[in-house]
Amino acid sequence: MDSITLSADLDALAKISAFVTEAAELAGLDERATWQVQLAVDEAATNVIQHAYDPSTSGDLTLTWRCEANKFILALRDYGRQFDPGSIPEPDINSPLEERQVGGLGLYLITRLMDEVRFDFNPQGGNLLTMVKYISASPRDDVVVMPIKGRVDAVTAPQLNREVHAQIDGGARYILLDLADVTFLSSSGLRALLLIRKELMTLGGQLRLASLRPQVYEVFTLTGFTQVFAIHTTVEEARAQFGQGRG
Repeated sequence: MDSITLSADLDALAKISAFVTEAAELAGLDERATWQVQLAVDEAATNVIQHAYDPSTSGDLTLTWRCEANKFILALRDYGRQFDPGSIPEPDINSPLEERQVGGLGLYLITRLMDEVRFDFNPQGGNLLTMVKYISASPRDDVVVMPIKGRVDAVTAPQLNREVHAQIDGGARYILLDLADVTFLSSSGLRALLLIRKELMTLGGQLRLASLRPQVYEVFTLTGFTQVFAIHTTVEEARAQFGQGRG
């Protein structure tokens, strides 16, 4: 177990990132899991820095990590105002960007990037955020790989939706879409993928995407959904990650 205590200001973020990176490597996390932990901790620390303490009051935050069995556990503690995660509405990720309300995205990312998240508070101990990332697990043998070809737009998205739902109706819960041969993706196609992902998550499953062409990947980048979808360079990489916790 190791810990670091820093002043709760934005200058602390670089030190936190270095601390988390070293800890993740020592724990044996792979590159993608390390990136997920880095982003989750950065979002959590930024929330503390920006909202826990009054502007006129200085405060600290302490980040601790340890490993237990197959779990990499991070605990972030501060002594600022009490944080109630239930008061933060879940962000709208389905509406057009110009119609979305600001706020809530950081907490949303934390809960999607980490396998377990718990908030605790008491007057003496302050706010304690515990985040868990599973270190390893056996790759699943029930992953359905679906190659998608051509355009995914307003015309073809309904067909994609029907094909995926046929798999879901047949019992599939872990679906990997191979997009290597997708040449075009519109907002209608992106919306169909979002709905598929949401349904699989509701059923306790996962959706992962692999082998995106640059122009298709750019659609995810422009809309900010590279942080929402589990996107992988190859089908093999994506298949292996189904055994590594949340997608």
